[in-house]
Amino acid sequence: MSKKYLYVIANYPDWRQDFYAKHMRPRNKEYCQLHGFEYIEFNGGEDFFRGHPTWWKFSKVLDYMRDGFLKEGDTLTHLDADMVIVKSDQSYETEKSFSYSVDNGNTHCMGNYTITINDWSKNLVENILSEDLWQKMRNDDHWENFREQAAWYTLAGILP
Repeated sequence: MSKKYLYVIANYPDWRQDFYAKHMRPRNKEYCQLHGFEYIEFNGGEDFFRGHPTWWKFSKVLDYMRDGFLKEGDTLTHLDADMVIVKSDQSYETEKSFSYSVDNGNTHCMGNYTITINDWSKNLVENILSEDLWQKMRNDDHWENFREQAAWYTLAGILP
């Protein structure tokens, strides 16, 4: 049977970690319990992937797929630690292979995405993390500032 996961990275070096622990984590856990999600919270404890924690949004997911924790048909929803689901009476999920938000700045934001594990989505995550693509684009201004989001832009053919 497929599972649903809510995945949050909370790795702040300052007062925000306490704020997250006091206010955000309990709300996320309550939401998960209400809608049958399992809660995954990643707090670091290892070196940043490519020098920045935002890459963990996909690098840890690839690890979870490769080690068998995430299985075919499972759904994982990622939220940035400073995001909150306001309408907790509705289950925040999709049956699509990949969905994401367009934020108020009209950017294709990787602060929130949902992925259903299948061959297509596995390939997407591998492409976002492609070492060849990273080596080619790493010094590009957009990539330096937006990292994994810039990888999506590049793969999708979206001009910054």
